[in-house]
Amino acid sequence: MSNRTADLDLTAATEAFCARLSAEGRSPATIAAYRRDLALVARVAGELAPGIVCRAITARLLDQVFSAGAVIESERGQRSAASLHRMKAAVRAFFAWAAEAGVVNDNPARSIRMHRLPRKLPVFLTAAEKKRLLKELKGRTDFSALRDRAMIEVLLGTGIRLGELAALDMDDIDLDAKHLRVRAKGNVPQVKFIKTDLRTLLRRYLAERRRHGRPEMEALFLSNRDGRLCQRQIANRLAHWLRKAGIEKELTPHGLRHTFATHLYGATNDLLVVQRALGHRDVSTTQIYTHLVDGQLEEALERL
Repeated sequence: MSNRTADLDLTAATEAFCARLSAEGRSPATIAAYRRDLALVARVAGELAPGIVCRAITARLLDQVFSAGAVIESERGQRSAASLHRMKAAVRAFFAWAAEAGVVNDNPARSIRMHRLPRKLPVFLTAAEKKRLLKELKGRTDFSALRDRAMIEVLLGTGIRLGELAALDMDDIDLDAKHLRVRAKGNVPQVKFIKTDLRTLLRRYLAERRRHGRPEMEALFLSNRDGRLCQRQIANRLAHWLRKAGIEKELTPHGLRHTFATHLYGATNDLLVVQRALGHRDVSTTQIYTHLVDGQLEEALERL
């Protein structure tokens, strides 16, 4: 181990760690969250032990960090269990990397205990709400409404993530082969099937898109200024149409992924099909949708 590596402070080591995450294809949002959490840990550790370097950090010091007021509470009050859980996960991942890279001799975060959080049921659209939303969109004829309908129906019809939708290029759509290509988590390429009615809509949208967009622009979904729509803009467009349709749920674009998965499980009763459709590595991640459908069953039985 070189002296230069062994004497890294938490801030410098965090940047090296984030560079590794970037090289592994982790999303910018994930890297930003790691950087933010580790910056707070570095600040509190520096207050408890000024000038400390990574190799001198002990399990006892990390216990003190996670007991400190600045970690337990934020400016908005008590920090949530989910935020603390995420911060501990960031510290564990960081020190696992630091031990492997020779930044520390031993992993002081090995003793950090992670308690399983109660899983919150995701928000999704019921079949009636989905129908109402699409009816509102189908009644519009302008290009921006057609674009928004295409985006929303792609999310509802394929279950892809918001970031994957925003990153789609024209060449990622192959209507003859009935699929679209995305870069999923970890920069893993995936192919998603496009059903018949969605292919019809996309064919219509692509014809209009070629008329409205500059030929050199690769992005599938364009803003009104002919640039690629960003994730926030897409979320704002969904919120706009939910209001227009009179749907008061606080639903994000990720909620359309939950809607896709919930309705797919309801139609197939096959968790492995849903797992494959969502691209989950572990079926345990997909199991939440069995609880959602069971909840729908309970409501239906109450109405008998």
